[in-house]
Amino acid sequence: MNILQITNRFPWPLKDGGALGYYNFTKGYHQAGVNLTLASLNTQKHLIVYEELPNHVKELADIHLTYVDNRIKPLDAFLNLFTNKSYHVERFITSDFERQLKELCQSKTFDVVVFESIFVAPYLNVVRQNSKAVCVLRQHNIEYKIWETLADIEGNILKRSYLKLLAKRLKKYELNQLNFFDGISAITQIDKDLLLAANCQQPIEVFPFGIPTDTLLVNRENMEIPSVFHLGSMDWMPNQEAMKWFIQEVWDKVNLEFPSLPFYLAGRNIPDSFFAYNQQKNVHVLGEIEDAIEFMNQKAIMIVPLFSGSGIRVKILEGMALGKCIISTDLGAQGIDITDGENILIANTAEEFVKKISYLVAHPNEITRIGNNASSLAKEKYDNQKIIQKLLRFYSHLAKK
Repeated sequence: MNILQITNRFPWPLKDGGALGYYNFTKGYHQAGVNLTLASLNTQKHLIVYEELPNHVKELADIHLTYVDNRIKPLDAFLNLFTNKSYHVERFITSDFERQLKELCQSKTFDVVVFESIFVAPYLNVVRQNSKAVCVLRQHNIEYKIWETLADIEGNILKRSYLKLLAKRLKKYELNQLNFFDGISAITQIDKDLLLAANCQQPIEVFPFGIPTDTLLVNRENMEIPSVFHLGSMDWMPNQEAMKWFIQEVWDKVNLEFPSLPFYLAGRNIPDSFFAYNQQKNVHVLGEIEDAIEFMNQKAIMIVPLFSGSGIRVKILEGMALGKCIISTDLGAQGIDITDGENILIANTAEEFVKKISYLVAHPNEITRIGNNASSLAKEKYDNQKIIQKLLRFYSHLAKK
């Protein structure tokens, strides 16, 4: 099968869930024997130099990069107010990438073109005009839902109004695009149901994020018990919101009960304001770390207190595969076939987080039991190669219609 994968950022280095979400499928296609071409916007935020990529990444696909400066610019954001277009989407549009896709579609024959996220949907027309391939939209999140939630919790009236406007325009664009594709690959059943309710009439199936369970191995040799940690990309607003809430509303109470219990916060692009928490009440803000897998293996209790967002959290799946005992909100764990008390702990209030952290500190054997169950679940239901095989069968079905 010949596949063109279109991404709004290059999936390397593997420093956040977004990169992992793309990379694991890119690698999965390669392992399945797909003849893969990867066309990626090379954004200023995630800028890479092709020559500096490891050989094992270069070998995954025929890679084509197109630079775009999609940084938020005050003047552009202001002028966008006088249009009816989504500023989220507009930042990813460039004529250079249109030309790149046109050349690829004219020089190669593709069976399937996969559009990774709604942010590359504007390039559907140029693909349609130059290729007879089946076009599939892979919805990593229902993007507008994230911004609706962020708007609802914003305290500043002017900022709240602006976020609501952004969410409204993004929603209109996101839902209007669905039926222009030949099929939709949703990340969770919740997302599928929402899209169907929005009058999506194209074939839509659920294919969660896959993880390489053969390389994510449980290793508790140097694990610090007890310890609490969060690992995530901290330039993502839902993570910032979650960590502010956790430190202020949960950790103060936990620290009173267990003053020697450490909490570690790690991830790329942590705002400077978070470093003010450093060493306060045994909080350790580490910033970006070199080896995320090693870091997770060294810590015991993983917390994911998300209250906005959609789709599946890749870091939760990775943590489960590594045998981590995870405490998450319902929303943070949505889309994962978990059982509270067996392979994860669910907490949705500050009191529930405090209670469940305290329980694990008092019963360290539960950290191991829940972690082992989590690892078994990840290997059974979220192995990347198994998911890729199901996805390729979906593509073949669409091609025969």
